Amino acid sequence: MQSPHRPSLLRKMNVRKVLEVIQSQGTLTRADVMRCSGISAPTVSKAVSALLEAGLLEERETAEFSVGRPGKLLQLPRFSAQVIGVVLEWYYCSIVASGLDGHLHEDKLDRFKTPQSYSELIEIISGKILNLVEKEEIPALGVGITVPGLVNSNDGRIFLASNLHIVDGQAPAVDIASRTDLECVLVQKSTSLCLSEKTYGAGQSVEDFINLDVTSGFGMGVFTGGQLLDGQHGLAGEIAHITVEPEGGRMCGCGNLGCLETVATDLALTHYVSNRLGKELEFEAIAELVKQGELDITPELDHTIEFLAIGVAAAINIFNPSNIFITARLFDLRDDVFDKMCSIAKSRALQPSASSCEIERSKGNKYLGAVAGIINHLANSLGPRLT
Repeated sequence: MQSPHRPSLLRKMNVRKVLEVIQSQGTLTRADVMRCSGISAPTVSKAVSALLEAGLLEERETAEFSVGRPGKLLQLPRFSAQVIGVVLEWYYCSIVASGLDGHLHEDKLDRFKTPQSYSELIEIISGKILNLVEKEEIPALGVGITVPGLVNSNDGRIFLASNLHIVDGQAPAVDIASRTDLECVLVQKSTSLCLSEKTYGAGQSVEDFINLDVTSGFGMGVFTGGQLLDGQHGLAGEIAHITVEPEGGRMCGCGNLGCLETVATDLALTHYVSNRLGKELEFEAIAELVKQGELDITPELDHTIEFLAIGVAAAINIFNPSNIFITARLFDLRDDVFDKMCSIAKSRALQPSASSCEIERSKGNKYLGAVAGIINHLANSLGPRLT
């Protein structure tokens, strides 16, 4: 006997499918949506009505010179509605507004130094969000918050942020929502970048891919079979804290020694260069010295990309992806760095998996990741993906 809940679930899945078609294809008519989705005209019409009512779509008239009876154009709102992205980081935090189409309003980007206490962090962010919403007078549908740490997807609490310990054990989305009355969701940074590629980037047409963020930590998000890999607490795909230097390794923020995260990231490279020079330098300062020919970091750079390649090879072997997208600033330090890392990674991975895997630099960014986090949350509230 068929479940009485099946038709309702199918309707929700169709609404989600229509939204994803417009996300990937851009401005479309209802007839276009029907052709692209394979969904019947009456079902598309009902789904569009639901999306318009939820504020996730807007429609406009076609140009006056259109031949025949033109259909109204459907598109994701750019200026009539907005979402807010919040990026939590160990040194600076950022807030940015965006249209639902992923168009960042970068003139409204607000970047500020990370405060020393959690309570101050929440007060500052909440105040800035309210000021932004009130100033623009545009409906805000929600807030996406990203953190470079381990997030419990069941309760939105942070297990551990190895480079931002003031948020350990905290639930920023819950606390910010209580102060702003906006729907908020907290997403692990690596997961948000993965969602960014799937929603707006090169991952839209890819079912099995990985996004690696190796700027401050070694974050990994995984899509397999078109679905985000979660695990029971949302921690699946966590390889940052695999021990790779059991003897004499650096202390990691997680409390262990020699984690992959301590040797294979932009921050790790910064540490090793600063240690050799005997003074603390930020990555940007090191990059500028390298660019001016005043500093040779070949030993530290080669050491870092060797371990990064080990991490990439492990990801290839474990998940067998068709694509890996990597976010890293160290690739800009020398022309051959990216190609060299790819070559090492493929030589260390199993050849059947490595030969069919494309390794590319990610085209997304941390701000779009936060936006994709809330967009995905709003889409999930409509229903599951139609596979």
